[in-house]
Amino acid sequence: GMANLLILVLCGVVSLSAAAPTLLFVAEPENDILVVATAKGKLPTRVFSTVAEAVAAAATGDGLLVMAEGMLPSNPGAPQQGTGTNVSQAEWAAIDAKKLNVYLEFPTSLPASQPLEVAQTLFERVVVAPKAGLGPELGPLALLHPHKLVDYVNLPPSLLATSDLALAKVAGYDTACFGLPPSPDSHPFLTPVSQTLLVAATQLSHCRTRRFAPSSRWMAVVDRILGFASGGAWAAGRAPGPLWVPTVSTSFNRSAPLPPTAERDALVRGVQFYRNAKLLPDAGRAVGLGMLYGLAPTAQPEALRKFATLAPPYETDASGDGQLGIFEGLTSDIDIMGRQPQSNGVRCDCVTESSASFAVRSVVTGNASDALVATNLLNFGHLHSGYHQPWALGSGQPDPYTSIHLRDTRPWVVSGDAFGIKSWTTDDHAYQEFFSDDDARGLLGAVATAGLLRTERWHSTIATGVLGNLRQTPRSGFQASSATFASMVDPTSFDPAKGWRKVYDSPGGANFSPHYESYIWAVYLWGYAQCGFAPLLERAQAGLATMMNNYPTKWIPTANGIAMQRARIILPLAFLVRVNDTALHRQWLATAIEGFLTRQFCEGTWCAFREELSHAGWGGATAVPTSNAAYGTGEAPLNQENTDPVSDLLYTSNFALLGLHEAAAATGNATLKAIEDSLADFLIRIQARSTERPELDGAWMRAFDYQKWENWASDADVGWGAWSVESGWTQSWITITLGMRVLNTSLWELGSQLDNIDRDFQTWIPILFPPPPPPPPAAPCVPPVPCVDSQGNTTITYVATTNDSALCAPAPGSTVSHVRYTGTLCGGNNSKSIQWLSMYTLDPRPGLKPSDCTWQEPEGSVYTGYCGTCPADIRLPTQIC
Repeated sequence: GMANLLILVLCGVVSLSAAAPTLLFVAEPENDILVVATAKGKLPTRVFSTVAEAVAAAATGDGLLVMAEGMLPSNPGAPQQGTGTNVSQAEWAAIDAKKLNVYLEFPTSLPASQPLEVAQTLFERVVVAPKAGLGPELGPLALLHPHKLVDYVNLPPSLLATSDLALAKVAGYDTACFGLPPSPDSHPFLTPVSQTLLVAATQLSHCRTRRFAPSSRWMAVVDRILGFASGGAWAAGRAPGPLWVPTVSTSFNRSAPLPPTAERDALVRGVQFYRNAKLLPDAGRAVGLGMLYGLAPTAQPEALRKFATLAPPYETDASGDGQLGIFEGLTSDIDIMGRQPQSNGVRCDCVTESSASFAVRSVVTGNASDALVATNLLNFGHLHSGYHQPWALGSGQPDPYTSIHLRDTRPWVVSGDAFGIKSWTTDDHAYQEFFSDDDARGLLGAVATAGLLRTERWHSTIATGVLGNLRQTPRSGFQASSATFASMVDPTSFDPAKGWRKVYDSPGGANFSPHYESYIWAVYLWGYAQCGFAPLLERAQAGLATMMNNYPTKWIPTANGIAMQRARIILPLAFLVRVNDTALHRQWLATAIEGFLTRQFCEGTWCAFREELSHAGWGGATAVPTSNAAYGTGEAPLNQENTDPVSDLLYTSNFALLGLHEAAAATGNATLKAIEDSLADFLIRIQARSTERPELDGAWMRAFDYQKWENWASDADVGWGAWSVESGWTQSWITITLGMRVLNTSLWELGSQLDNIDRDFQTWIPILFPPPPPPPPAAPCVPPVPCVDSQGNTTITYVATTNDSALCAPAPGSTVSHVRYTGTLCGGNNSKSIQWLSMYTLDPRPGLKPSDCTWQEPEGSVYTGYCGTCPADIRLPTQIC
């Protein structure tokens, strides 16, 4: 044994006499790398306040780590100046004399170089640069994320070729799938300048505090930094296992048994997040925010950004009680303290959905203050906020006191055609455009709150919200993904026939996107169960029939993917089984869930749902980046490939939990209940837990990688990044559904507890759906063709013969032309009457273009007539056979 040891010593493999190097830190005591070196290694460490002191105390061959402790939180758009680390030429000479191994971050300059310029990232990420990689955790082109808005120095491009890590805007999930772009689109980020100098372009020594991701890769970077500074001695004494516990982690690991109270605890902490993150504005914060909207348009955006990013109020005790609404959530930006700015818009859907989160916790825990917040939030959303103003302000008439028509000063205000609909927020754009899905989720949240609190306070606003949306739904059941309020009203005549009836009485089309279409169908089915108003059932059922009869060949992904479409259709299909339980409708539900289960991944007691970009038989395309340049240019999926192990809690898993819960309750199917339970198990485990960032405790962030077991994804989405938290959508429906599970109830059952809401529906139905005015007395008309065969279609065509020059007759060599008419069935259920709508001449007289001989005609035209009545100037059928 001694002989072998002697050989190792003589060969230089082991040195018995050489002293271990000391790691000399110019850093604050809480510096992350210093804490790691002290807690996880065996090398001696010392801490100094200046470079000069550290160099003076150094022995030959020691390691010197100069940390950027003066770095400040980033100011978006304005890289910080004068906060970098500075080493003088005299100090460099002393460092060289003692042969120190130096790690330097965010330097003002390099030895014998000009000052370095400071820049700022937006969508750039960090890429492992060497073609061979840097070890198991840092393979070739592996991605690491320092988050957005990171200030860094532009190191000389000549260092890029030898860099360990590069900074660039690249597409990809785990690796830069399109490669690393050349300079100047890539920058050295962590690079050896010499054999004894390793430089980082920004502060890496607080990577744990700053929540750089993924954790294991940044641990490998820290290992590399300490290995360099110690001349390779760090690894021998490094403790096995992770170097740290992240400041924000999951509530449970992937395999630990969940305690009996886990679900209730997740609910309680999930609702408490709203208070921890100060998302309920008090009067002072609301006034401060509101005053910024009075600034000049050029100054307002900067002031609003600073309000959100530079002064997060987590350190204050102030929290509102819901009277002024709730902020949208937290953005995906993470500053150098690990904080996330508030997204301080106040959206109607988030307000009303979150009200149900407080309501369900109030019932589970008996907490009266939660009931008060729930009440205040829904009062704000439905009564006090101004979301209802599209119909209230003006109602299509001049102001009686000033005789000034509001459309002249606020053109987004429309008439009573939009009655009942809530704008999605209170800024100008929201009074121009509405999204039925936002209204749908908000109404479902209001139904849950009213059912949980057992109050009739909001019955009228809920009923009018349901009916107001129905007036904007054509016979096909499909609303537009979004619509302008201006499209609902004729601003000259304010005639309903040219406003809401123009939409409601039209045949409509189809939009095969459950994300945008399906939740309003769930609302209509619930409404039908309360009041029996047949069009609610007819239009929801028509939309669902078209959707499921064309599954999956006509279904399209959203910009974010396919899995969300699969998740969204489950809830309305479950409600359809409630109101019309047939074998066909149960089969539709089973088909939808079977498709969704193709994305399921299970381990132990939990199952996650993986995001999806494409699937055989589906049309359309997501907005997945197809190049490095396309990354960060719009809404985008969290994954780059179908195999990426990421779940989306903003668009998919949150709504899947709700849908599966309602499907299991509607069918009593034990298999569906088990699927629901396994997803709930997953969501309970991955809920954020943190004592160091208490404002994040209880949150569910948008993206979760179930292999890394941390929040991670392709962060290409410009608005809702991987670490964002949405107060509605995500946080609300997860907590609401967990609460319903604890209470052993369902959303359908809560909606059945709105006592007497049928009276509100019956009050409003004749007001909002008056019978159309009778047609004028019939004019003399051409005797109709007896009937036409519809061949089972609701769209009718017929070719008429005419010699009328107004219809482009006659055809060449003839005395007549032929006009193809298109119409639709009218007059309600089982009617055989036809309303002709449009026509074009097949064989016009010479010299006319097709556009000259194509017409869209109003009801009552001498060429189309009224529903079931013959027109005055051409012979047409008025009935189908």
